[in-house]
Amino acid sequence: MDTTSTTTLHVLAALSGNRGLILAGDVARVGLQHELRREFDRHTVVRLRRGVYVLSSEWDALGPDERYLRRIHAHAVVAEEPVVYSHVSAAALWGLPIVGAWPPEIHWSTAAAAGGRTRHGVVRHTQEHDLDVTVHDGLRVTSVAATAVALARVLRFGQAVAVMDKAIHEPREGHALTTIAELERAFGQLGRVPGRTAARRVLEFASPLSGSPGESISRAGIFMLGFLLPELQVSHWDRDGLIGFTDFFWRGVGSVGEFDGLGKYLRDEFTGGRPTADIVIAEKIREDRLRALGLGVFRWDWPVATSLSALGDLLTRNGIPRAR
Repeated sequence: MDTTSTTTLHVLAALSGNRGLILAGDVARVGLQHELRREFDRHTVVRLRRGVYVLSSEWDALGPDERYLRRIHAHAVVAEEPVVYSHVSAAALWGLPIVGAWPPEIHWSTAAAAGGRTRHGVVRHTQEHDLDVTVHDGLRVTSVAATAVALARVLRFGQAVAVMDKAIHEPREGHALTTIAELERAFGQLGRVPGRTAARRVLEFASPLSGSPGESISRAGIFMLGFLLPELQVSHWDRDGLIGFTDFFWRGVGSVGEFDGLGKYLRDEFTGGRPTADIVIAEKIREDRLRALGLGVFRWDWPVATSLSALGDLLTRNGIPRAR
């Protein structure tokens, strides 16, 4: 990279605003529009929307969740007027999990009279009922409850359960994003719309005890396959004290099931800053203590959780009975 390019990138970085967004209008005001085009051609900046860029070095360091959030904010900063972000985009803003890849489009909602359409990377949804709107992270967005209910109408059962479980999850420290009562109110506002029955099914199945999207997907699969549903987050003790809380416990057959996503070993919110090796050793000790109580312990990961046939085989091999 030559000196001129380095200098230009430093200036562009200085011009960047919220979330590192670089606006073409700001660049033009200091006379660097041609330099911006040159850096774009050199792939040192990434265009998120027309007139909105971010440095490639910053973009490359972002994960999928944060990249999609940047695209939402890029849309907001150049939108002709403020919109109400909804559905998948609202889920991203609230930190609700979408199992699978984020879509390329930005989703927002409007009154039915305005009509819905998809264009220029935007999906506009029409709503027959009043929107429950709040402001979050500087943007107008449907409430957590309204977002979860809207997605429960259109997502597959397991994906929708993951969203709703997260919405009402009660962390050991802090508060849930929303409540079952608020979800019921949001559901009551739907009226007679497609997907209402599906949303009701998800609402009745959701649990505040699920600890991760992988656990939610797994529990939904266990239910759909007709196996006995487990107890969630049960504490286990021995003479040395608390062993821990297990993801799934089938008390009648003395079996513990554990979903092992990579997050348990890599994400700070789960690792607490501990090295991966220490976490693996602690998990082994924890499992040995559970087995010493006479419990069977088996584990699975994302490929099993997202495959009904693989999950069913695993449950059968470990003696989990069917409820129906």
